[in-house]
Amino acid sequence: MLCTVLLTASTGSELSAQSRGLQPYRDWFGSYGYVDSVGNVVIACQFDDAKEFSEGLAAVLSRDGNVSEGGVFGPLSLTLKWGYVDTTGLTVIPCQFDFAGQFSDGYAAVMSGNKWGFIDHNGDTLVDYKYDEVHRFVNGYAAVCRDGLWGYIDTDGNQLVPCRYEVASDFGSDGFAAVSRVDSTGFVFRNGQWYGTKDRALDWIRGIPFSVYAKDKVMNRVNEWQLQEPDETIPDWEVRVNDETFMARLEGLEMRYEAEYAAANSIGSPKFNVGLYDTLSGTVPVDVVDHGTRGRHFHIDLPVPEEEVGDVLKNWDRLKADFQYCIKGDRIAVAKAEFTFPGRRTYIWTDPDCSGGRTILLDYDLEKLDFSLPGKIYRQMLQSGADSLTEVDTDVDIPQYGGSGEGSDMYAVIIANQNYATGMKVPYAINDGRVFREYCRSRLNIPEDNIAYLTDADAEDISSLEQWLDRIAPLLDSDSRILLYFSGQCLLDKGVGETYLLPVDYSSMGVQSGLGLRNLYRRISGWNVDDALFLVDATYGKVSRNGMRINVFKDGDTPEEWLRPEDRMVVFFAAQEDEAALPYPRKRHGLFTYFLLKALQQHPDGISFGTLFDFISDNVRAVAQRLYGVVQRPAVYSSEWDGEAWREFSL
Repeated sequence: MLCTVLLTASTGSELSAQSRGLQPYRDWFGSYGYVDSVGNVVIACQFDDAKEFSEGLAAVLSRDGNVSEGGVFGPLSLTLKWGYVDTTGLTVIPCQFDFAGQFSDGYAAVMSGNKWGFIDHNGDTLVDYKYDEVHRFVNGYAAVCRDGLWGYIDTDGNQLVPCRYEVASDFGSDGFAAVSRVDSTGFVFRNGQWYGTKDRALDWIRGIPFSVYAKDKVMNRVNEWQLQEPDETIPDWEVRVNDETFMARLEGLEMRYEAEYAAANSIGSPKFNVGLYDTLSGTVPVDVVDHGTRGRHFHIDLPVPEEEVGDVLKNWDRLKADFQYCIKGDRIAVAKAEFTFPGRRTYIWTDPDCSGGRTILLDYDLEKLDFSLPGKIYRQMLQSGADSLTEVDTDVDIPQYGGSGEGSDMYAVIIANQNYATGMKVPYAINDGRVFREYCRSRLNIPEDNIAYLTDADAEDISSLEQWLDRIAPLLDSDSRILLYFSGQCLLDKGVGETYLLPVDYSSMGVQSGLGLRNLYRRISGWNVDDALFLVDATYGKVSRNGMRINVFKDGDTPEEWLRPEDRMVVFFAAQEDEAALPYPRKRHGLFTYFLLKALQQHPDGISFGTLFDFISDNVRAVAQRLYGVVQRPAVYSSEWDGEAWREFSL
């Protein structure tokens, strides 16, 4: 058989709440936050209510969905809304629900407009808001209520069992849930079949094929197992989940459910119908009939030496029989029968079809989830480690400024953030910033005093940088130019329509402690400058440089006006919103930064913005496809008034 699976990482927080021991905490002023196991406040008290963490996320209540100023003494609003934060305190699903439950089996029940639905970890809707009441997902199914009657849905949002019961419990691991009708109680199987008693339900199991009993269970467990745990690093994940361990896991789960199925189908009250001895084959034909399992029977040709047949037949009513089972033709079969007679004389029969080496019995339609990107990136970085002493071509032979005079009218801001407090790392970011700084000093001839250079900048550093910008503002004139370079983690907060260059401690200080690009555009537009270029080696949306999805804010198309700068300003992003700004391990730079440096190196006397962007874009696309088999498309934005005029600006 062919069994194909692509593996993925989960879209949860960096650390699980369980590993950090976070619990809701209410301060003296009535605001809620979270403390760790020793009582330290880890997430500031800024919410109107808060629930415990589950699956790395916790539901929090905030006025008008705004938790940046939150708490009961935050801005007054007519409404309170629920959303979700991760264990760093970062809002991962905006506060927009009337009520929110805990996550279970990857989904959470949420209320909107007095109706319940379900969302996933990304905030995407699994089930529309149409139920009056719901239970959480258990073992892949959730009880839901409409018009006072209960039914069940699965994790694809499909109505598994129509709403027809007055009372409905959660599904057990055996695939059954206890339910009540108007005048009776019973059990419903996961396919919707109802039984008056559990015995009758088990009777039904004995009548179904093995694939009906086991296939969904195995698929659900494998798809759950292959997800990256919230506190699991990529290297650890790759050790745990790979082709070899995947097949072992698949086989182990199938064996588990094969054993359960065999136990339900085991022979409880056997009766033996013995035929005449076959002298040619040396066997006694035996029909094993079990009246407790729908009268099914198994045929056995028991090998018995001819001289012992008389004693065997005489003592047949005194034998002790033991059976082992296998799956044959998608049904239960006897793999081995062992008959022990008085005097401990034992005769054994085996089914040759069940005695060979074990193989996977069923074809599985497993979720096609993709973990190839982070894994490839990690392996590329490992492979490049051996060449760490090799000089990178862009990092040597940096061209010297060939013009006359000093470039005193150009100012540069360089931020290189590699090591985030969340544990997220941006590979080679510090080297990006270090080498680009040398290009600013040598190739662009920017005086040292005109360069603000920060590595692993925290929120306090970002605040100091804004003060530095305010100090240089009076020094600017119509010939002045601004250059900003950032290598790190960048997020678009769709709640405020702002893209933030994140400090390394944003997880505790909040996303808005970062450097907001739109705010920076507005600030510079009030200055007397010729033009400004922003070079951002990061994506503004959902994927970090190591390939892991961030998914902090709700998916959807981003309005271009949120990304477009002011007049005579241009911004280059390393990738589109739903792509990773990938590293180039062999060159020890981000892909975007490497080709930015290469373009400056190959054009020592100047290069237009248009030529620069085309060079970066063409090369980044080609190398990303070659190294990782994925798309990375740099993006450029300028003001609508500039049109294509930005292409003629020069660097």
